[in-house]
Amino acid sequence: MKSNLKIFLVLVVVTMITGIIFIIQKSSKGDLSSNVQADFSIPDTSLVTKIFIADNQGGEALLERSVDTRFWTLNGEFLARKDATDLLLKTFSGIEVKGPVNEKMRGTVIRNLAGSAKKVEIYQRGDKPVKTWYVGTATPSHTGTYMLLETPDLGMSDEPFVVSLKGSIGFLTTRFFTDINEWRYTGVFDFPGRSLAEVTVIHHDTPYHSYTIKSNRNGGISLENGAGALLSIQDTLKVQDQFLRFRKVHFESYNNHLTESGQESIRNASPAFTIIVKGFDGESSSFDLFWKQNESGPDEEYMYGLTKAGEIVLVQRYVFDPLIEVLSDF
Repeated sequence: MKSNLKIFLVLVVVTMITGIIFIIQKSSKGDLSSNVQADFSIPDTSLVTKIFIADNQGGEALLERSVDTRFWTLNGEFLARKDATDLLLKTFSGIEVKGPVNEKMRGTVIRNLAGSAKKVEIYQRGDKPVKTWYVGTATPSHTGTYMLLETPDLGMSDEPFVVSLKGSIGFLTTRFFTDINEWRYTGVFDFPGRSLAEVTVIHHDTPYHSYTIKSNRNGGISLENGAGALLSIQDTLKVQDQFLRFRKVHFESYNNHLTESGQESIRNASPAFTIIVKGFDGESSSFDLFWKQNESGPDEEYMYGLTKAGEIVLVQRYVFDPLIEVLSDF
């Protein structure tokens, strides 16, 4: 009996000590669940209608949800990359506060936030942001990000926090960029489901390699040569696979690293390839491809593309080489 009583008393003491340690740890971080200065999260991102990002270099990016397309608009002029806007929304809902900045670092962090933080305004159907984040640098361990919160009710918080994304390790600063070319949608073709009706690939230097693949609404396909003559299909599955490659295609970047004169020379040159796609809704789009020349010949990794708007862009051959296969491959 005495032995059992001793064990019971030991368990009680251990439980009490554990509880005290938990309270001390929680107190040292603050009760963040009720701290309005730490309420960064936007639980329902479907209500977010506008995001404005500004940096201390004068860069700005205004993202607005569109009712006409699944893409957000950028600065009222372009479509924004869906992967990038989705990542922002994921960050808004998944952000969590790891704790306040320790007293020793607090002054330095506040000064750095004041001088170099990126300002992120989050709107929900109103003219004023429901929350404004001031996003600073990564922590020395690169496992968190220094941030400050501003809300209409709170005003500007005087308490910076270390935040991160639930279930991940790393910092968030790079998600909030203002470079317009990085934000712009890079889609060349976008035909979801069975909306793609026809694909034509023109080999300008070797027309006999050109081809057209057509589909009906039931998924049946036909193959034509560059002169428009109907051909028998030896491998239906291979032709279908080739056709489906064109449903969703993206180029690499708007940053083509060319001077204005270099870009103009490409616009005035004859393309090596032209890809034309058509949808059942009547939508049609074309894209010209040009060799990117090195001293030893064509670049093995990149080509140049010309958009409908006349912009020279950089494309990966890894993506486009399969699209410009020759007719004999089928």
